Amino acid sequence: MQHLSGHSGVVTLRAVYEDLECFYLVMELCSGGRLIDQMGKERRLSEQRAANVFKELMLVIKYCHEMGVVHRDVKPENVLLMASGKIKLADFGLAKRVANGQMLAGLAGSPAYFAPEVLLGNYSEKIDIWSAGVLLHALLVGSLPFQGDSLEAVFEAIKTVKFDFHTGMWESISKPARDLLERLLTRDVSSRIMADEVLRHPWILFYTETSLKTLSIKLKPRNQSGAPCGQLAVAQDRGFCSLSSENLSRESQERDDFGLVDALTVAISHVRVSEPKRSRLCGSISPMQQQHSSNLKTNNLCKAF
Repeated sequence: MQHLSGHSGVVTLRAVYEDLECFYLVMELCSGGRLIDQMGKERRLSEQRAANVFKELMLVIKYCHEMGVVHRDVKPENVLLMASGKIKLADFGLAKRVANGQMLAGLAGSPAYFAPEVLLGNYSEKIDIWSAGVLLHALLVGSLPFQGDSLEAVFEAIKTVKFDFHTGMWESISKPARDLLERLLTRDVSSRIMADEVLRHPWILFYTETSLKTLSIKLKPRNQSGAPCGQLAVAQDRGFCSLSSENLSRESQERDDFGLVDALTVAISHVRVSEPKRSRLCGSISPMQQQHSSNLKTNNLCKAF
């Protein structure tokens, strides 16, 4: 944690004490509690709020990877909230520092958030991206994507479950959000996007970049026949668009936003995914014992909240 000190999204370690039996870590107070508890109260978040939470998380993950640290246990239980609503990534007990191009081995983390390559025993920092994708799934629909009555069943689901993001509950989720999830939860590690690419995704930009208001979808008054007069402006070269509107009620604004976010699908085809790359790192790999989060219980590992 000291290696990562200085970033506003990493929980601050204030002091360390020890006696004959224990070490005591004094952390900064995160009075907003855990993200998992907030999710339990709200069941699912609006896309706008989910995008803002997810952007903050990806900024921290990006920083960790740039510093050569793989968290290995990204989940809402380890995301703390400040009184302001800002997030802090915590619990680096399973984190590993790695060297450029180095691969890791050994099971570590919480099974429902394992990336498929973790089960194969050879993985990189991209496991954090997969785990973040599982978290985003829970934020948007209120449930975990991989479930089962046993560890074996969960692992089998992680390796084999095929998503259909076009029917059922996904019909209430915008297409750009679904596109991002597909890019996060791909089993092809080389195709899985990096943290910086997540931050440039149209869905993230649409909901979090205030500067996008200058590139707007202008909602003009309806004509006398009642037909809407509108014009869609999409910045295809940068892969995003945004909207500005006036004098709309909160309810109608939410409906309009949902429809307009789907217009981002036009831009998504222009988002380029770079080739896989490795972070700046140090240290060598050695065989590890299987490690799990301390709060893991087999009989409840598949509960979303």
